[in-house]
Amino acid sequence: MAKKITKAPTVITLTLPDSESDERHGTLLIQRGDLAHVRQFAYANLSDITVIIKDGVMAMSAVEAEPPIITELPPPTATPASSKKSTPPPAPTEPTVDIPLKKGKKTVKISHLKLTGGETDAAAYRQAVQLAAILIDGKLWDGETPIRIPDVYALAKKMKFLTAADMALFALDDFVQVGESTDGDELPAAAEDDDSLMLEAPTSPVVSANGHHANGISN
Repeated sequence: MAKKITKAPTVITLTLPDSESDERHGTLLIQRGDLAHVRQFAYANLSDITVIIKDGVMAMSAVEAEPPIITELPPPTATPASSKKSTPPPAPTEPTVDIPLKKGKKTVKISHLKLTGGETDAAAYRQAVQLAAILIDGKLWDGETPIRIPDVYALAKKMKFLTAADMALFALDDFVQVGESTDGDELPAAAEDDDSLMLEAPTSPVVSANGHHANGISN
């Protein structure tokens, strides 16, 4: 004897909200197993609902005759935990200092403006920033090459009467040590004599006549 196959029951849900208008609205839901048909409708009399249910059952039969194909979405790809651990942390940003210039400012890395004479007070570093501004305005320093100042106060005395325009007469290493710090850094010999720290731009060539210089000093 063949086994009888039991079909899933048909469940009809009819929703009729209260409405004071002449045209009322409702919702019809028909379910059978995994398939369903839903529709919204308008009706004037309760007798119209019979026709609406009949149409809904016929529509449900059409759905069962050709069930829709529902494509399953692929599961989300899990990100391997190891990839997160392999990402290196961002490198720390080196501190910088803003050097005010005649036009704008120049941001320089702290390591590119070093005081190697042992000065640690804020006043010494402010003095170094002012001197660095003169070197940049005078086109001697680009702010990218590391420089070292063995004695910031001696350098301030050395550059006291010099302007940015005077810088064309000198080279950068006339004032500071250029490049990365080394163990053999020494103070310039001129630092031993304060009077020799004053650089003066030559104004005219020295002329001699009859064995005497124009400045009155004889050979």
